[in-house]
Amino acid sequence: MNELQSMLHESVSRLFEDELDWDSLTRYEKVEWPDSLWGKVIEQGIDKVLASESSGGIEASWSDAYPVLRACGRYTVPLPVCESILAQWVAKQSGAELPEGIPGLLTGGYSIQESKFALNKSVVPWGSRCSYYIAIHDSHLFVLEAQNQEAEDQNNLGRDPRDRISGEAKILDKLPTALDNDSLLYLGALVRSIQIGGASAAALDLAVKYASDREQFGRSLAKFQAIQHHLADLAGLVASVDAIAIAACARLDRSGITDNQRNARFEIAAAKCRASEAVEKITRLSHQIHGAIGFTYEYGLHFLTRRMWAWRTEYGGVAYWGEELGKLAVEQGGNEIWPIITA
Repeated sequence: MNELQSMLHESVSRLFEDELDWDSLTRYEKVEWPDSLWGKVIEQGIDKVLASESSGGIEASWSDAYPVLRACGRYTVPLPVCESILAQWVAKQSGAELPEGIPGLLTGGYSIQESKFALNKSVVPWGSRCSYYIAIHDSHLFVLEAQNQEAEDQNNLGRDPRDRISGEAKILDKLPTALDNDSLLYLGALVRSIQIGGASAAALDLAVKYASDREQFGRSLAKFQAIQHHLADLAGLVASVDAIAIAACARLDRSGITDNQRNARFEIAAAKCRASEAVEKITRLSHQIHGAIGFTYEYGLHFLTRRMWAWRTEYGGVAYWGEELGKLAVEQGGNEIWPIITA
């Protein structure tokens, strides 16, 4: 890590570790909106790590922001922190100044007719709490007012809100952008890949601790060869998810997402495909090492594994990104694909 990455990692990890434990996550899942934690996120500028300086951000790179996004997965942060970070980066590409409050990212479920923007059960993370929505359509960034729409409350498997929003939305701003209609989908997929990596690492830590502390037949579980094999397999899966996500962030910093043929889309597709595919094995091994206690609500492994299963399909699952990865490989051609794979 460079100096900025280390600073961000330490400050964000300290905040989330102090504020989030299994008891608080249980409360937030059932009844409470973590207003105090959201206030601290805003106060520390975490939501604007990718924002321009004119918008109050530090204009960090994706590689610099990686530890922040990963920490959101590791601590299963029950807030739209990642969505806010992503919205600020998208706005920066168009020079847009976003309103205050929580953004809603629209990747589908809407139509535009005669300058009217209509939402039709658009799935929006924390949609009922959003202050505004953003969408990319026909090379323009739309900033939309989040008022007077109907919100159908829905949750994903991790019990994070994924509300369905319907109704007309007033256009607050419309600016040209180099991003295309698929950009939000790709960027959202990258963010979820990073979050899966963070949650996977936390699951590995829990498994190592449990195997070291739990004794069976007079010795710790970690002394049994079968458990050692499971832990080694789990560590390898976590490392592979992290490695491809880190590579995707680095490529996005160097080449953008739409500027040229050799942009970051191949790496992002590979990252989401690897992360989504690995979830099944990571969660299975994590629960297998823990045994029965891993399936209890009182033990917090489920906070990680339920969210990994939810993030696995958000912004496209294994089948979608596998197909996209194949298309992108064909587009690169035989002379280009090998350097990409071995870079």
